[in-house]
Amino acid sequence: ARRRMHRAFLPDPLPREQIDRIANVIRHAPSGGFSQGASIVVVTEQETRQAIARAFGDEHYSTGGRSFVADAPVHMVISANEALYHARYNEADKLAATGGVEVTWPVPYWFVDAGALMMLVLMAAIDEGLASAFVGHPDQKRIFDELLGLPEEVVPIGLAVVGRPGEAPPPGSRMKERQRSLDDLIHRQRW
Repeated sequence: ARRRMHRAFLPDPLPREQIDRIANVIRHAPSGGFSQGASIVVVTEQETRQAIARAFGDEHYSTGGRSFVADAPVHMVISANEALYHARYNEADKLAATGGVEVTWPVPYWFVDAGALMMLVLMAAIDEGLASAFVGHPDQKRIFDELLGLPEEVVPIGLAVVGRPGEAPPPGSRMKERQRSLDDLIHRQRW
């Protein structure tokens, strides 16, 4: 119930141990067939965080003259690697269960698992008494490839920003107005 996308952070650095506890939730993230295809790049260096914020468009993420993306002392780039899923599902134990052919993927589980990891990171930040948000950019693959040297097969699903909460304006009633009813979101027994 405390989870929300926070839009203001104090720029104070966080202790390495705290950052590690958040990033280490990757060990508890679900992974189809234990493919372990999700990854995190932890960025604490101020120059790189500012470069990411500029590439994402500071002005779009600014409130009160501050960019919450640049201010957040920890950036965690959450990524998926599809190739690791195909490699895992072409191992003998998986092929034996499917008659010698790779499973047909009904949805791209590499993105499903990376999304689950993202939520674990956001929740771990809350467990640490911190605030967090998740943002994306249409050109994030190129941005993170250039700034962080991501391998070609690694696809970033977005950026989790973490830090001590700054003073953010309240979300206001506009969010309540946009909120869909539970009857539209939860269906019981049938659609």
